[in-house]
Amino acid sequence: MAPEGSPRRPTRKSDRTRESILDAARTAFARKGFSGVTIRDITDLAPVTRANFYYYFSDKTELFIELGTDTYREALSVVEGFMEQGSPPSREDVEAWVADYFDYLDRNGAFVIRSTEDMPPDRKFRAAVARSHRRTAAALGEGIAKIAPTPPDLDPVATGLVIMAMLERSWLMVRHNEVPSTTRQAVLIAATEMLWRTVNGQT
Repeated sequence: MAPEGSPRRPTRKSDRTRESILDAARTAFARKGFSGVTIRDITDLAPVTRANFYYYFSDKTELFIELGTDTYREALSVVEGFMEQGSPPSREDVEAWVADYFDYLDRNGAFVIRSTEDMPPDRKFRAAVARSHRRTAAALGEGIAKIAPTPPDLDPVATGLVIMAMLERSWLMVRHNEVPSTTRQAVLIAATEMLWRTVNGQT
């Protein structure tokens, strides 16, 4: 960490180029899936030259794996934030967390959902992805049990998966306006109420 008052180190051009490639790849993979994306798709979106791409990444698999790793770490960070609320949490605390989860999905949701259906065929990578999903779900389920006045007698992985699936599916449908009669804010409030009642043991 830089000393207080010291000038902030400017972002190097090489850092910006690498980030441009990562951002472009996230968009490309979300649109076409892993198998449908070409290096040219990524370099055209960045925009960078093929030489720039191969300076930072050996192929699209390496790039996909880095994106997946970064996304998992961000998801885990958001999920672990659930445990930072009071016990029991207020509706306002739960609503703030749901809003944070939706913000995470705004950045990564399309990539996450498309990548579930189309990812590199490497067996070790797929096993790592499965472990990441399980760890994230378990962290959320355990977080709910930790701050609930009466912890639910449920498998924490299953609990986490259900909550994450509810949030991701509702976010997706609102994002694509599949239910024109409702709004993102209305869905956020409904998700908040359901999660708050789950944590507090109310029906």
